[in-house]
Amino acid sequence: MKRVMVLVASAFLLPAPLPASEPVVPAEEPLVTADVPRPVISEIVSEDQNTERGFAGVVQGENVVTLAFQTSGRLSTLNVDVGDVVARGDVLATLDGITLEEDLAASRAALSAAAAEARLGRQQFDRTTRLVELGVATTAALEQARAYRDATAASLRSAEAQLSQAEDAAAYGTLLAPRDGIILSTQAEPGTLVSPGTAILELVDVLGREAVIDVPTEYVTLLPRRAIFDVRHHSASVTPVKAVLRLVEPVADANLDTRRLRLTLQDPPDDFRIGSLVTATYATETAPVISLPAGAIGGTEDAPGVWRVGPGRAVEFVPVELGPEVGRRVVITSGVGDGDEIVVRGASSLEEGQIVGEHRE
Repeated sequence: MKRVMVLVASAFLLPAPLPASEPVVPAEEPLVTADVPRPVISEIVSEDQNTERGFAGVVQGENVVTLAFQTSGRLSTLNVDVGDVVARGDVLATLDGITLEEDLAASRAALSAAAAEARLGRQQFDRTTRLVELGVATTAALEQARAYRDATAASLRSAEAQLSQAEDAAAYGTLLAPRDGIILSTQAEPGTLVSPGTAILELVDVLGREAVIDVPTEYVTLLPRRAIFDVRHHSASVTPVKAVLRLVEPVADANLDTRRLRLTLQDPPDDFRIGSLVTATYATETAPVISLPAGAIGGTEDAPGVWRVGPGRAVEFVPVELGPEVGRRVVITSGVGDGDEIVVRGASSLEEGQIVGEHRE
């Protein structure tokens, strides 16, 4: 009886048979066909805006000279101030004349004493020579007299040289303007004790003026040797002038990654004074400077090229000539023109005539 009940319970626990169903077929992946445009990122070629940037700068003197005394002394007077216009021969500064005169008097007195000693030395030598000839003095005494004569003669020559230096110092106690110019800066105050060569002031030529600007380091590679710039005064009423690139300073500013350019102003009006604020813009007369990201360049090193989007969004491989690298971009000297659409990302797997998607930057 127990065995029958277990069999009946087991029958109730059996799972029900599954209903018949259709075989499961995996979903088909969409096929990529030639009719589906390939997504890429492209760029419309235009003139590089870097060449149109304006760089702030300041007008400085082209020929700056540092003036100093040729002798030491205490600065007595400084007759000019920053910005003063001076003419050739004007007295700019003087040293303490009393001190110079005292040095000159002391040198003259030392010369007189040395001359007296030299005369005495010659007289003693002559007298000792005669005594030796008479057999009264010894040879040792003659040698001693000769040494004394030579020593006093050397002292005389030293005193003469010191007097000459004192006379030059007295003459150099006045600092004169070597040419017409403008006082750019003063670097000493009256009462300062100065040495020969100590900078007293800076004088700048009134005619030679230049604009000094700082530009990004990569920007320099776009400029020819004597690039022309348009320089505008900070006052809108002043007529702009042309300037020629004179010098690219060899030392770069590592913190700002810039280079300093010096531009010679051509016939600037009087409004372009030393210290005036200006803005300089590269005034290129050549073809527009075109650059593309380095990733857009394909082909080989000997035959580089880019993918240009043509009619119907079909791409074609166009050979190009490369110029210098400007940061992460490369200058294109020929092969593409203003308004061309160039693939800049996704170009590595394109084929001639392939259809690409709409322009995306």
